[in-house]
Amino acid sequence: MASTLEVMQLTDVMSTTLVAVSPETRIGEAARKMVDSDVGAAIVLAPGDELVGVITERDLMRCVSEGIEPNRPVSDRMTRHVLTASPTTELAEAMALMVDGHFRHLPVVNDEGNVIGLASMRDLMAYTSLRLRHGSLGSDDDLDPAEVIATIHRMRTGAA
Repeated sequence: MASTLEVMQLTDVMSTTLVAVSPETRIGEAARKMVDSDVGAAIVLAPGDELVGVITERDLMRCVSEGIEPNRPVSDRMTRHVLTASPTTELAEAMALMVDGHFRHLPVVNDEGNVIGLASMRDLMAYTSLRLRHGSLGSDDDLDPAEVIATIHRMRTGAA
């Protein structure tokens, strides 16, 4: 029987609370939007909602450490050529993509190419942590996907 990791899909754990900025958005403004929304990355959309990049908390830390002015456009520092995944991508595959690609945020796109969510390594690790804790109590087959989704939501929102 397949493990829960192989059965659950990105649609089960991705965040649909997205911060979107344009390539012309100033770095400081993008940082403020990310802080206000408590997210670790913002998607960068060109006119027509075309995904052209991602700017992450790591990119922003590099800006600070390199003395990059906050009034510079996001396009100067964003990650371009972003890999994406479909909502039906299995968690194991998404984790492999992120580990192999050395990135922590994976935009999730629908069949039309529109960004509908963002999966973070934090989301995937929250699931893995729950699985490991549960594994000591029972078999993987006993892990309820609804429980996993509820736990990840609580971790993301800080709810008890």
